[in-house]
Amino acid sequence: MRVLAPLLLGTCVWAADTVAVVGVPAPDRVVIEWKGLPVAVPLALLEAPTDAAGRAACQQRLAALVGGQRVEVQVMAAFGADAEGAARVQLLLPKGSVNESLVAAGLARYQPSKAPDSGFDGVLRRAEEKAKKAQLGLWAAAPAEPRAEAAVAAIPPPPPAKPAKAAPTGRFASELDSPFFAPLDSPALAGIDPARLLRYPDEATARRAGKKPYPALARPPHASTEAEADAVFAQGERVYAQAIAAGNSSQRDDLYAQAEVYFTVALQAYGVLADKRGDDEALGAKMQKCNQLRYGSIKQRRPAH
Repeated sequence: MRVLAPLLLGTCVWAADTVAVVGVPAPDRVVIEWKGLPVAVPLALLEAPTDAAGRAACQQRLAALVGGQRVEVQVMAAFGADAEGAARVQLLLPKGSVNESLVAAGLARYQPSKAPDSGFDGVLRRAEEKAKKAQLGLWAAAPAEPRAEAAVAAIPPPPPAKPAKAAPTGRFASELDSPFFAPLDSPALAGIDPARLLRYPDEATARRAGKKPYPALARPPHASTEAEADAVFAQGERVYAQAIAAGNSSQRDDLYAQAEVYFTVALQAYGVLADKRGDDEALGAKMQKCNQLRYGSIKQRRPAH
């Protein structure tokens, strides 16, 4: 996953046009679409919980706030960067700071900036103080110790907990930067990092999210050997060339989508072979070219198609 360029840290404040949030992979990190690319950015001035329940609650609230929304991203040198060099950011919605909302709800802790005061420190510091005073989330009071066994006996038992509903896993999915969706077991999604998949419970939900199904292929590609992968790759190149020749048209977009499927299947097969062979330069060169063309088949389609 790409990160915001380190040079942004040299600016005092950077405020982009509003960008789309296309994923929430962690309680303190979102994926935005930046210049047509998926970019993972960590949130500034806050520290996510370390326990599983706390992290899940924080991530759930973050997804509810920004999932599928457009946000303004602010970067300051004082925010610093994470261990991977990604610039920490503040997300702004019309109702205010998302970072502040998480701290105010007691779902995350305030983390001071690198500078004495970034201009936002005071806001998050006060938000944490209020959360502590109200004993919200992380600051909820621990249960009091019983003074005697009789006191325990006098407390009525709690009502039986309702069984938790299983979180939907989704039967359909789309890659973060792809306008198409497919069934999870489709060759179009083979080998893609699960963290890059947006899942949908049904086709209708995927369509409402602005996605459309991959064009059907007359014969779904399959590859398990290098020769089969080479054949699928070659077919992808032929379809890719047809897409270029089709000009600026919906036919071109459909051809690029078909080419993406071929390249994905070939790349998956090459990856399995590479794991077994180690440093095979010839195979590595094929993988690199296949991946470049696959990315091209995604990015050269018109966004609205």
